[in-house]
Amino acid sequence: MLLPVGRVARAHGIRGRILLVPYNEDSQELVTIVSLWLRAQEGEPRRFEVDKAERVSLGYLVALRGIGDRDAAAALRGLEALVDRAELPAPGDDELYAVDLIGMSAVDQAGTERGEVVGLETAGLQELLRVRKDRKDSLVPLSLVREVDEAARKITIDAPEGLFELEA
Repeated sequence: MLLPVGRVARAHGIRGRILLVPYNEDSQELVTIVSLWLRAQEGEPRRFEVDKAERVSLGYLVALRGIGDRDAAAALRGLEALVDRAELPAPGDDELYAVDLIGMSAVDQAGTERGEVVGLETAGLQELLRVRKDRKDSLVPLSLVREVDEAARKITIDAPEGLFELEA
């Protein structure tokens, strides 16, 4: 399973490295990956072998096999980066990957059923949950999730007034 981990911000230097900005700004794990998948909006991802990845203040500088100059790296700008879940460490106690929220029911802070999490999306550097109820989708910022009950497969969202009246 491929997990979205960030976006290519720009080319870096003349040797074809890219600056990858992770969705999780505290991320440190991408320095160990051996391959990276890149895709445009809804396109099929393309696999690249990673020659080297290093953590820098803005994200990761990544050298991809087959991308040898600035022009080739610049052509990757804006693509979403994905990693095979098997290459990432298992989440620690009280942690999980955002993709694990798919299929969970979503309730607001009052306990009102708001739908089911059916997908993840990104808007800039923000991850959003797509919550569906009665064929109507709402986009909920991941930052509004206050509680995750893995056993009950339920998340609680601190929903501001009107959030679920907006359609995605």
